[in-house]
Amino acid sequence: MTQPILPVDLLDLDKNGHLLHTDGRTTVPETDIARHLEHHLRLREDTTDIFVFVHGWRTKPQDALYHARILFGHVESLATAQPQVYPRLRGFRPQYVAVRWPSRDTKLLPIDYDPVKKRTQTMSEDGHVARVLGAILGYLNAHRDTPEPGPETLATAYGQYLHCIGHSFGSRVLLHGILEASKRLADRGPETLAWDFTNSTYPWTLDSLTLFQPALPADAFTHEPFTRILDPNLLNAPVAMTYSPADTALGKLHAKKEDQVAIGHLGASAPEDHIAEITLQAVTSRYVFARDKRLLNVDASKLYIAKKLVVGAHSDFYHPESSHLLLSLANSAR
Repeated sequence: MTQPILPVDLLDLDKNGHLLHTDGRTTVPETDIARHLEHHLRLREDTTDIFVFVHGWRTKPQDALYHARILFGHVESLATAQPQVYPRLRGFRPQYVAVRWPSRDTKLLPIDYDPVKKRTQTMSEDGHVARVLGAILGYLNAHRDTPEPGPETLATAYGQYLHCIGHSFGSRVLLHGILEASKRLADRGPETLAWDFTNSTYPWTLDSLTLFQPALPADAFTHEPFTRILDPNLLNAPVAMTYSPADTALGKLHAKKEDQVAIGHLGASAPEDHIAEITLQAVTSRYVFARDKRLLNVDASKLYIAKKLVVGAHSDFYHPESSHLLLSLANSAR
């Protein structure tokens, strides 16, 4: 029997970070973003967890949705096969969103690195992608039942949990969106199309953040803008970041372009007092996450080992063990 195709909601961004209509060509005016999200991101009432995935460098448009379905397919399979490993995910009913953006240039590797990095910066730093991602996160929050706070022993807290996942340069795009949403919450309330907060607190949270092989300098969290992730913001979880020395794209190539290797090659190096180290676990093993560290280096060197020309193991993370990490973080968020 043919397995049904996993439903994943797809949102497209152009090279400047503008949200696109489903035709993939025309941009959605800012005044129409609310209507567009309302039509394409209908949050189900029975959803317990929302996963938002931003793909990485050199992902072909036709591959973005395919890869998202692989990653989320493992989430579905593991949650069904071993619910005892995630005891707090009772009645688990996830919903998936993939954000697609032009992450490759027409040039060949390694020449492609610089134009895609520049595109990522342009998309993020001019505010367009940050506003759109902030709007997406805010929209999802506006349409979900926020988890009720409770003691550590409350294993079945009611609510809909929000999880974000980024890969490679997609990690940069995603971090900018989180910082933008945090800034708007703190300033005058986010332009999230439904909320109008006027205080400086964070009335909603992002419940987990996982960055697979992030294309960020090893000391990125000591410099603007990413050092602000260490300040109070809407992220109510550690930044879990996988790394593998077999990721040659983030080793020699990244070092040549940015004078140091990337987090996805050897992990974040600074600030040391904010960092905890763990190993990517087998799917049947349970995680113990540090509660007092903001940055979580996840050593994936035993599994992410593919030897593709130039990039090495840069995209070798679509394994059940990666989705086990996502589920374990979701479980820990309860």
